[in-house]
Amino acid sequence: MKKLLIPVLIIVLIIGGGGAAYKYFNGPKIVEIAMTKSVDDKGKPTAPTSTFTSKDTVYLSAKGKKLAIKKATVVWYKGEVLTQNRFKTEENIEISKAGYFNAKLSVPEGLEEGEYGVTIYNGSNDIIEKMVKFQVKN
Repeated sequence: MKKLLIPVLIIVLIIGGGGAAYKYFNGPKIVEIAMTKSVDDKGKPTAPTSTFTSKDTVYLSAKGKKLAIKKATVVWYKGEVLTQNRFKTEENIEISKAGYFNAKLSVPEGLEEGEYGVTIYNGSNDIIEKMVKFQVKN
């Protein structure tokens, strides 16, 4: 009975590990996304919010799976998340050692009041990984 138990356990561990690896690499590559007024030295959001003033610098902080994604593309929208509402695209944003992607939106003359949206993509892929909306109020 003992001789049979060890091979069965090994097979179960291999199947379980293979399933976990498959899910890791084939599931979503971005696992968290936040809008924030600042990020720490690792890229982690320090002041998450969905409302900003026109003078704030707006940061997108997204946590990625370090082994599954190396670069991201971030697209900023004014109004609904529609192609015609895109106003800024940032490509080839590299993941930090801590596993975060960061993008920054700062306008010297200040952001207009209204609704905004941000999407993040895996590299140059055109399928949205995550999307978040935020508001600018004065």
